[in-house]
This record gives sequence, structure tokens and C-alpha cells, in this order.
Amino acid sequence: MPGRHNDLPWQLLLRYHNQLSKVDLYNLSETQTNIPKLRTGLVGGQFWSAYTPCDTQYKDAVRQTLEQIDVIHRMCHKYPETFQCVGSTKEINASFKNGKVASLIGVEGGHSIDSNMATLRLFYQLGVRYMTLTHSCNTPWADNWLVDMGDDPAQSNGLSTYGKVSMCH
Repeated sequence: MPGRHNDLPWQLLLRYHNQLSKVDLYNLSETQTNIPKLRTGLVGGQFWSAYTPCDTQYKDAVRQTLEQIDVIHRMCHKYPETFQCVGSTKEINASFKNGKVASLIGVEGGHSIDSNMATLRLFYQLGVRYMTLTHSCNTPWADNWLVDMGDDPAQSNGLSTYGKVSMCH
């Protein structure tokens, strides 16, 4: 059974500063996710979220997102009996057949690419297979969901022209 997005990489940053040597995902009890829970829940696929907060926009969002992508890859390498980093349907199917959790990467928030399509393309090469246009902050090319709630001012009235062109990537 495929899972949805999972914030374990963010928890690894907050609790362990991405030092996987200090984490045992078989016995991790401080988070909602660990290997026994994934197995008990019959999770066969998971989108791991590469998330960085809105206050990193225009600062170090790209670097922090790369660190999140890196910890996901390192998780797959540390626990190869459980996780297989994948990027295609063929790889997902092979992972299922081998009894592993097909591990895909999603980026939570367009601010993570610093409005740069080259960064988006490089993220794809690193295994990212989806990116939300916004998370909870506007980007120069798209408004976030808080605009609809009246909690944030609109900047692009949905998608800017650049945002519409970017959708082709």
C-alpha cells in the first residue's frame, strides 16, 4: 500500500540534526514513523517530504532542501533492507516485488527552488518527483493557500506569468 507524504526527514533534522548515526529507525519512538510501524501498516511506498520553512526563502532554502534530499538518500543507504530510493514506475514495481518501501522524494514548497528552473531540474536529477507550488508562503510566482483564507495578501492572484510558464517544467 503506498503512503502519502511523510515528514520524517524534517523530524530527523529537528531532533538529530540529520545525524543518522544517532538514530535507530527500528526503535525510534519520538516520531509517528519508524520501520516497524511502516511494516505493520503494510506501507509499500512513501513520498518523503523535503521541507524547509518559509523563513528560509531568499536566504538558504535551496541548501536546506538539498540537506533534506540528502538525508532521505542516506536513509535508503543505511536501511537498504527496508528502503529503496526510486524515481520511476519500473523502480517502484521492483521495490514492491523485493518487499521494500519504495522511497520517493517530494519538495514541500516552491520557495525551495529560489525561483530557479535550473534548481528544479537538478532536484529532479536527485530523485525529486513532485514539488508543491507553495506551502504556507507566497513565492514570486504563486500564492499560497493562506491567501484563500484571507490570512495572507495575494501577490500573484494565483499564478503569475512566470508561474504559468514554470508549470511546463
